[in-house]
Amino acid sequence: MQYTLPLASFNRLARLHQRLLGAFGPPPACHRLDPVSQMILAILSARTRSDIALGVFSLLVQHFEVVKHHGRWTGLANASFHEIDPLLDDITHAERKAVALPRALQEILGLRGELTLDFLKPWPVEPALAWLERLYGVGPKTSTATLNLSTLQKRILVVDTAHWRAARCLGLLPARTGLERAVRLLNRQAPDAWGAADMEDHHVLMQQLGRQFCAKGPSASCPFQAVCAQAGAGTSPEQKERRLEDWLTASPRAQALPLNLNKNSENRRSEKIPDIHDYGMAGARPLSAPALPS
Repeated sequence: MQYTLPLASFNRLARLHQRLLGAFGPPPACHRLDPVSQMILAILSARTRSDIALGVFSLLVQHFEVVKHHGRWTGLANASFHEIDPLLDDITHAERKAVALPRALQEILGLRGELTLDFLKPWPVEPALAWLERLYGVGPKTSTATLNLSTLQKRILVVDTAHWRAARCLGLLPARTGLERAVRLLNRQAPDAWGAADMEDHHVLMQQLGRQFCAKGPSASCPFQAVCAQAGAGTSPEQKERRLEDWLTASPRAQALPLNLNKNSENRRSEKIPDIHDYGMAGARPLSAPALPS
């Protein structure tokens, strides 16, 4: 499984990142969850709004007394479907996730003998991704979020639905690229010089673009409207790619972007999760976007 490849000197994501910073400003600092908690939050937040996923995550923390058990999710691992399902109110695909959550935790226990993913800290990224994706219900979105957004803080780019949508609108991906393939393609485009924090910041900025503009269709107010693939219907993929690269190499002064468009958005604050924060594990970036049809 290969996620990173050497790139040419011109890197589209590096240039795009500077444009995103000009439009939205730098992302705020964010507290990190332990990797098991981040995996659970990522599963919950798939195709579910952030506020709903965080609310349900907090409910699970309280219901299964995670703080009392020193941050361990043993109660959820041992819970039945009928106990979990009513707690996942408003979560998209709640029935599937009520099965996936305890099963994934039980598999960690069976493979490692304890409910922790901290052993992945010294592992290289690719073997760590492969290990996580062996777990039931864990695909590329959840595995990358677990490694990058948690206390593991590994160098891997997270791509959720909002990020994926923005990448398609900008022409970074072929029009029919699915989400799982997008994770791999976008990671190959990431600059070699980027570390884990750069990967996270880029994800947050692309997520914001996808939520605020791309989800609503072409808009004259979008700072990337000049290179929006949706607005360029009938343009060939080669023309779209050339247009994007020409725009990225042009002087930003000639095409100034609005500043701090997300000043009041949910991504401009650190999320605090009740109770679990008291244990010192809290505050996380949900892996989510407004729910979309499959």
